[in-house]
Amino acid sequence: MNYSFTQPGKKTFFKKVSRIWWGYIFLTLFVFAGFVAILKVQGYFMQKNTQLASQMQRTLLEEIKELQEHLIVEQEKVQFIEYVSHQNILLKESIENLFDLIPEQITLNKIQMEQYQLTLYGTTPSKQIYTFLLEVPLRSIFHQSRADFYMLPNGWYNFVSVSKLEDIEQ
Repeated sequence: MNYSFTQPGKKTFFKKVSRIWWGYIFLTLFVFAGFVAILKVQGYFMQKNTQLASQMQRTLLEEIKELQEHLIVEQEKVQFIEYVSHQNILLKESIENLFDLIPEQITLNKIQMEQYQLTLYGTTPSKQIYTFLLEVPLRSIFHQSRADFYMLPNGWYNFVSVSKLEDIEQ
């Protein structure tokens, strides 16, 4: 006996609308889990890239330090070369001035130049020519100037002149 005009339907645990909602919830959880997995992978690669970048930075900093040390050494070499070049120019000018200072009557045999001393070995026709033509200019340049004469058989004189500057550093 049937008390209903409709046929009884099957009863399910979840209704059709509930199944749709549960599907959306699982789909959302799946998308969220995929997003988290992608973030983890990207984090891993970013960490690797960071390690590589920091290692490269350390290497480049070491190279920069080496290049700076090399630059300092090269700058010192350049300064030394400039100093030597300047000293050579001064020495050249000093020698030219010295030869301009020597009169034609006096013949030089040997010259010794040190930092604070000049020694001249030469020949002069007389002590007076040496005194008036060479000793006076030497005394105006140097603090001390002394000459020793040795007579030659022909009447001329060999001389040794030692002129000194006072050491400025003392």
